[in-house]
Amino acid sequence: MRHIPSPVRHAFGPLVVLATLSVGCAAIPVHMHTETHVQHADGTVEHKSSDWEGTLDQLPEQLGKAGKELGEVTAKLGKELTDVPPPGTVHLKDLNPELAKFEGKRGADFLVSAKGHDGKPMKFEYVRLGVPQYDEFFKTAQELHALVYEATQVTSQIRKLSAKALDTKYDAKADLRAAVDKTLALEGKVDGEIISDMKELAQIGQVLAVIIPEIANKIGKLVQTGEALVASAATSITNPKVVAHLDLVKQGIVTSVTVVKESGELVVDFGKDLTHFKA
Repeated sequence: MRHIPSPVRHAFGPLVVLATLSVGCAAIPVHMHTETHVQHADGTVEHKSSDWEGTLDQLPEQLGKAGKELGEVTAKLGKELTDVPPPGTVHLKDLNPELAKFEGKRGADFLVSAKGHDGKPMKFEYVRLGVPQYDEFFKTAQELHALVYEATQVTSQIRKLSAKALDTKYDAKADLRAAVDKTLALEGKVDGEIISDMKELAQIGQVLAVIIPEIANKIGKLVQTGEALVASAATSITNPKVVAHLDLVKQGIVTSVTVVKESGELVVDFGKDLTHFKA
């Protein structure tokens, strides 16, 4: 994932996510509180807040809801904005060049068949305004969303394949490295497809183990960048056809920041879960 611009001043009120996270403890309670404050061009201030309670293993689904909202805003922007470049789409190789060889492969590239919490296909599209700093932010936010989705599916599939190979019950708390090692030790004794799939997932896990901590360290700067883009939108965006929909553009940025902030909480957890995959 690319370099995230340096942080600049905040544009709207704090966006806070409070969550109790513990690696491997899927059943622990999680409370997520999110707040956003946006000042529109006419001076009115829009305040949004939401609370969600569940367990750690349900958090990826909750994050999918934020991604769905981002998708809806992106689609709306795509319809309203006519004088801008076409939307872009995040592919597996965009997360890291080393993942290019897995792109489109069954059981490895989970972005191509992604579905939201409502069961509908999920597209990792981002809007482009023709203004570099905004286009970069929208793409990076969607890359983070895609990264979390891929990591969620990879870690889950590793545990599922291991349970199948070992003929044991699926354990959401199973150590990932141990799950891989125990499964691969059965090569020649279990279905060869399980072994080949596990080898690919282990390779992807090694890549994710490197890039996830890197992006986790940039979450704060990325949030600040999004906030600054809201503040400077009125002066940075000069295309009249885009300016006419400035509030919608701001909504897109705020929604992107929400996805970044919420995904960031889970990225940290994934980083710890995958730590033993580092070469």
